[in-house]
Amino acid sequence: MAIETIVPALPPPAGQTSNFVNPDYIGTKFLVVNCVFLPLAIIGLAVRTWTRLFVVRSFRADDYLMVLALLSSCVLTGVTLDMLNWGLGRHMWDVPATYFSPWFNKFNLIAAIFYCAGTGFTKCSVLIFYLRIFPSKNFHIAVWVLVFIAAGYSVASILANILSCHPVAKSWDSTITTGYCMNRPVFYFANAGLGIFTDFATVAVPIPWIRRLQMPLRQKVAVCAILAMGCFVGIVSCVRLASLYTLLTSIDLTWTTTDALMWCAIELNLGIFGGCVTAIRPFIRQYFPRLLGLSSGGGYGSSQSRKQSHPLNSMPRSQRPDFSGRDSGYITTLSTSRAAPDNDSEEHILSAQHTNPNKELDGIMRTVEFDVENSASSMAR
Repeated sequence: MAIETIVPALPPPAGQTSNFVNPDYIGTKFLVVNCVFLPLAIIGLAVRTWTRLFVVRSFRADDYLMVLALLSSCVLTGVTLDMLNWGLGRHMWDVPATYFSPWFNKFNLIAAIFYCAGTGFTKCSVLIFYLRIFPSKNFHIAVWVLVFIAAGYSVASILANILSCHPVAKSWDSTITTGYCMNRPVFYFANAGLGIFTDFATVAVPIPWIRRLQMPLRQKVAVCAILAMGCFVGIVSCVRLASLYTLLTSIDLTWTTTDALMWCAIELNLGIFGGCVTAIRPFIRQYFPRLLGLSSGGGYGSSQSRKQSHPLNSMPRSQRPDFSGRDSGYITTLSTSRAAPDNDSEEHILSAQHTNPNKELDGIMRTVEFDVENSASSMAR
C-alpha cells in the first residue's frame, strides 16, 4: 500500500503532516520501564515462593493471590508491548486507522482488564497476610472490610471495562456507528482515585496495632518497611492519576496512553515486589546469614538450647508454710543441672518425722531437672 493512500487514525493538526515512515516516538522508555520492573517483580515472587515452599514450608492463600497478580502483570506487559506495533508511543496522525481500530483499541481494553485484576490480587494478598501477624479481632474486621472494598471495586472495574460499550464490540471497532460507550478516561480517573484510597488505607490500617506487637524490634522494622513500600506505591498511583488527567483533555490517545500504561506497569510491579519483601529476611537468614550479622550456622529455623543451673535450697520444716491446713510430711525440692539430658525426675524418700522427730528435713525430696530452649525464628509473610 502506498504511503499516500494510508488514512491516519486522526487528521493531523494545522501545520503538521502525517509521518508513517519516521514519526515521533516515545515507546522506547515504555519498553525500558517494562524490562526493569517486571523482572523485579518476578525476582521478588521467586524468592517469596522458594521461601514459603522450602524454608518456612507454609504456602497460603496470600501467596496464591500474589502468584495470580504476577501472572496478570505478565499478561499486561505482553499486551502493552505488542501495542507498540499498533501505534502506542506515536501520535494518532502518524498511525494508520487500520492499526488504531481494531487492534490498538482491543489491546488497550485487555490491558485495562488485567491491570485491574492484578492490582486487586496484590492488595488482597497484602491484606490477608496482615491476618497472620495481627491477632486482634477488631483488626481482622477492619482488614476484611478493606478486602471486600478492594476485591469489589476490582471486579466492578473489570466488568465496567468489558461492558463499557453497547454493543461490546464498539469498544474496539470504530466502524460500528450504533449504540453507545461510556467515557472511558473519566472512568479510569475515578478508578485511580479509589485505588489510591485503598493503597493508603492498606498502609494505615495496621499502624495502631504495630506498637502492640509482641515481636523483636527488627521484625517491627520489617513490617514498617512493608508499609513504607506501600506508601511509595501510593505515591506512584498519584503520579499515574496525573497522567490519566491528560487523557481527559487529549484526543491524541496513542501518544498520551503511553505514559498512563507505563505508570500502570510501575505501580503493579512495585506492588508485587513490595508484597514479597516479607520473604527476603527469612531467605537471607537461611542462605546468606552473614548479611544479617549471623554465623554460618544460624540459618532460618535454627535453635539453641540454654541450660542453666539454679540451686534451690530446701526449706526447713519449721519455716515451711502450711498450704493444706495440715502437716503433710512432704518436702519438694526443685533443682536444675547441666548433667541431666533426659530431664528425668528423681525422688528420694527420707525418714518420716515420727521415726526421727529431731530431724528438720524428712519426707520425700524430689529433684526435677529441666531445659530452657529459645528458638530463633523469623517472621515470614
